[in-house]
Amino acid sequence: MALKAFIQRCLDQNFQSMIRSVEGLTQKELAWRPNPQSMSIGFLVWHYARTLDRWVHSRALEAPQLWEQGWASQFERLPLDPNDTGYGFTAEQLEEFDAPPVPVLLAYAEMARNKAIEFLEGLDDYALENVTISNPRGGRITLATMFQQLIWEFNQHGGQIAYLRGMQRGIEDSAYSGGVLEAAAEDAE
Repeated sequence: MALKAFIQRCLDQNFQSMIRSVEGLTQKELAWRPNPQSMSIGFLVWHYARTLDRWVHSRALEAPQLWEQGWASQFERLPLDPNDTGYGFTAEQLEEFDAPPVPVLLAYAEMARNKAIEFLEGLDDYALENVTISNPRGGRITLATMFQQLIWEFNQHGGQIAYLRGMQRGIEDSAYSGGVLEAAAEDAE
């Protein structure tokens, strides 16, 4: 499998798993945190979208983020700074975080994901391995490394989202495979 196809499948699976974990949650479940030092599901979904939006638009495309194109106004009491993704939030900031309803959160996350996929579709494996962008922590990284970081981020936070949902709702459908079996079946055809 080519690098580009692998990245796209990872982004698709991460996004579908996140949607599956978030759909149907109440506003109370979205905001619930097991303790004051923990993030809520709502925060983690927002962070997912902000991170993807910022990396793809600001770093890779050097273009205004979706956040700057009207999405920030749909999130009350959140930083308008396009560089703020929630990274390093304090316990006080986590307490103050007020997630919008699930449809708004998922719409922003979906828009950020769609823009990332659109950007990815315009690349080939050579560009992924050879085009570099500025790394906010210093130096330069390839687009492949950027996507590697994003996939790691989404795996980590997707697991946190599913775990927090499980803490609130209990065991989920044991037949769920995370999309792995569906993808394998498609490849076999």
